[in-house]
Amino acid sequence: MRLEGKSIIITGGGSGIGLACAKLFTNKGAEVAIIGRRKDRIDLAAKEIEGSILPIVGDVANNKDLDNLVSKTLNTFGKIDIVVNNAGVFSGSSLHETKSEDWNNVMDTNINSVFQLTKRVLPHMLEREAGTFVHIASIAGLVAIPGVAAYNVSKGALLQFNRSIAMEYGPFGIRSNAVCPGLVKTEMTEDLMQNEELMKEWSKDYPIGRFGIPEDIASACLYLASDDSSFVTGVALPVDGGFTAH
Repeated sequence: MRLEGKSIIITGGGSGIGLACAKLFTNKGAEVAIIGRRKDRIDLAAKEIEGSILPIVGDVANNKDLDNLVSKTLNTFGKIDIVVNNAGVFSGSSLHETKSEDWNNVMDTNINSVFQLTKRVLPHMLEREAGTFVHIASIAGLVAIPGVAAYNVSKGALLQFNRSIAMEYGPFGIRSNAVCPGLVKTEMTEDLMQNEELMKEWSKDYPIGRFGIPEDIASACLYLASDDSSFVTGVALPVDGGFTAH
């Protein structure tokens, strides 16, 4: 029970990596609040998860919804030990063809919402002099993927945000780390992965011989969220089947 007694917020917890984390974390003894925009997915996720779960419908890009998330989590669990910033959106287009509204939408969800949630949670962690952040970044934050400039920039910014938390709040018992997944089979990548010719070509960049599944990422998040990684902060951990080993 590596997370027994821990209270955790997971954004984007209704599907994919967020749902895999919620299932694993509750199995390891944690109390988990999940937030997502789609009520049907959040309700279904809550039924699938065994353990202490608090389902909340909301948009992380909406500050009022973040206020509600933090308030309900504190009222229900009494504290917030860990935050997994998983919610994210993907937008693909050439840089010169990227619409301003698409760029802003990616930034609002992938980085601005992380700042806003972190800003709301930090005072509670500082009061207790303990806390852990795990950010779901991407290999696109480590290397630039052609045709997805907005996504690249948002994930690169998230990695620098991660380091900033680690440096500024480490002296107060607060850790921050990031996971950088390679291509993972989720709802967000479903359409992309239906392109068999493209997937065959991309698979050559994965020495381990396959793409990822949400459980691969959840296992890495468990390590970074638990006390097993108490001497680890400010890292960007690739979980990418060897993609960035090139």
